[in-house]
Amino acid sequence: MERKRFEMALNARHEKCFLESALFSGCDGKNFRTLAQSLHAVSILKGHTIPIVHHHPALALVMDGSLDVCGANGVLYFTLETGSFFELEAMFSNIHPLVPNQLRARSNSVVTFVSKSLLIPIFHDNPHVAQNYMSILSDMLQLTMCRLHHFTAETPSIALGLYLLRNEKRGSIRLVDGFAGLARRLNISRATLYRSLAELEQLSLVEHREKTVRIVSLEKLRQYVWMQASPQDGGLPK
Repeated sequence: MERKRFEMALNARHEKCFLESALFSGCDGKNFRTLAQSLHAVSILKGHTIPIVHHHPALALVMDGSLDVCGANGVLYFTLETGSFFELEAMFSNIHPLVPNQLRARSNSVVTFVSKSLLIPIFHDNPHVAQNYMSILSDMLQLTMCRLHHFTAETPSIALGLYLLRNEKRGSIRLVDGFAGLARRLNISRATLYRSLAELEQLSLVEHREKTVRIVSLEKLRQYVWMQASPQDGGLPK
């Protein structure tokens, strides 16, 4: 689909989102207002995509809307919500991907980019901001490793179980983009997903209704995933 993006100055709401983001947690946002006022907001219309390029490294923040990060082949890696940062891992890396990932807007979205040249002086003068950056990056890398487990799981049922355990809230998962979206996240077909879901339901581990999956027993689902993924260990980790 044709790319649609428009640049504009940050409005008051977007500036507030930037200054109250996790990057400046524990800091006085007033000290970074000049930085915020120098940035531009990029608007991406719902359903459109833009490539993630690394010619000019920049930290990116979603200030409004929701975006899917996809591979060049359309595999859905994860979804970014308002307040989410991305591109942290590329900022100081000497490795450039051969094929760019894509940002696909799930809704009308607004993103801002902070260049490396702007961030380095801030890190130098404000070590706490640098620590926040490292914390956000560490969390992102941990989540990336969890997603790798989904893609490399021995069976689709294990991949589904891992996803449910990682994303459950009070024992339930609401699939905002339905089972088709979940299949894309796990990189499996919808038919395979339904078979895996049926397998977990037959074991009385989960149950589902429309777009909601409820975990019947978190402990039993953890045990199932562990035993299936690590049969040679013979038990749960101590």
